[in-house]
Amino acid sequence: MDNNLIDITTLGLKDGKYQITKTIDGVYINNGYSVEVINGVYAEVIDYSCDKEINYLVNKDATLKLHILNSKNTKRNYEVFGELLVNHIVLSETSEVMNASLNDLNARIDYKLLNILKNEKSRFIQRVDHKSTETVSNISNFGVAMDGAKITFDTTGFIKKGMNKTNCRQLSKGVVMDDTSSITSKPILLIDEYDCFASHGAAIGKMSDEELFYLMSRGLTKTDAFLLILDGIIKPFIDEIKVEDIKNELNLKLNDLISE
Repeated sequence: MDNNLIDITTLGLKDGKYQITKTIDGVYINNGYSVEVINGVYAEVIDYSCDKEINYLVNKDATLKLHILNSKNTKRNYEVFGELLVNHIVLSETSEVMNASLNDLNARIDYKLLNILKNEKSRFIQRVDHKSTETVSNISNFGVAMDGAKITFDTTGFIKKGMNKTNCRQLSKGVVMDDTSSITSKPILLIDEYDCFASHGAAIGKMSDEELFYLMSRGLTKTDAFLLILDGIIKPFIDEIKVEDIKNELNLKLNDLISE
């Protein structure tokens, strides 16, 4: 653990929630808690919770930038009145649940998920409820499946009647590394309002053997060739993290995962 990060439990506890009351960019969580970011505050948090349920409240005019790392079998619930930015990286088998409720004018969630999996199964259940007008949700899932891995993205967006000017987007992308692996996208849009924008898309395919062979013929190892091809997917997630020790640890895990 980076010594510059602050344990969430050292912050104040009020009404059963750990409150972030001032701008801060180095908090970490490793258990199931309730966390509140108060009005007007910017907070950057690293969440290591496993096998837990955790609740986040992002108040009006607040921004929570959340990095979820090493997560496993965890349910996260978000009540959003401000802005929520999520960078979620999973490098092992898991079953994750995400529920987000957008509760105020201009409330927003931008959620990016990366799952790289080898010879295991993962499932991600995601639901976003637009409960106010002019709310925005962008859910982007990226998967890399190797050696018989199975990845499922199960994403639902719900726009209630009267929630006009809302914007709900879903996108799933995936690279399947062999014939025994699979990535499944199950996008669902439940729309009760005409005056809104909603879309979903998926792009999943097998890695090109020709491209891999070409790079290896130029002297790259198989691991380096894989990483180079996947760099466009992986790099944006890693670059979001400011702590160099954590970035280096993730890069080592990625190399080990692909080279095993």
